[in-house]
Amino acid sequence: MKPVICLPTRNEKENVQVMIDEIKSLGYDFFISDANSTDGTIGIAKKNKVPIYQRDGKGKGFGIRKALQIAKEKDYDILVLIDCDQTYPVKYIPKLLNLIEKEGFDMVVGARSLKEIKPFHRLPNKIHTLAINLLYGGRLKDINSGLRAFKVNRFKKFSSKGFDIEAEITVKALKNRLKIKEIPIDYKKRVGHSKIKIKDGFLIFWRIIKERFSI
Repeated sequence: MKPVICLPTRNEKENVQVMIDEIKSLGYDFFISDANSTDGTIGIAKKNKVPIYQRDGKGKGFGIRKALQIAKEKDYDILVLIDCDQTYPVKYIPKLLNLIEKEGFDMVVGARSLKEIKPFHRLPNKIHTLAINLLYGGRLKDINSGLRAFKVNRFKKFSSKGFDIEAEITVKALKNRLKIKEIPIDYKKRVGHSKIKIKDGFLIFWRIIKERFSI
């Protein structure tokens, strides 16, 4: 199987060089899905000769939609997504890929321990995960994780524009009875300011409800 890693970015000048160096050390194909960053992120990526694809909107969902599009166009079998804030350790990526390539999982997610998630984000994450498990029959622990890998051909397209993208990926996988695996991971403190807002918690919850009653 042919894997590729995507790093979605929007004004991540503080983090992008570190993430590029760590991802490159793994030896996999790699590209950036950027939201027209204005802080120097693009210049750093170009200096490191990382392929950059600009997405249609600022939201994270647009970035993942572009990532899936590029993965399909370039004939990759597996797409790995990892946030560009240094919270998710790159070292887990080979394990995610190994579980897909050798053990037949369709999607593997790095599940954070709740105690490592900021209190402000902890309760919403618990609510979102509980809602998905109840509505879709899942047994998951962290549906909002920003580190995951999945088989490209298992997903046609995504429609989310913002931070509800992980919820959409998760519910689509459950609705299509894909083989999902979660592995425990370390979760570090974010470098820079978080872009997620209170309204995004409601957006994620609405996505969970909406997808339940869509075809």
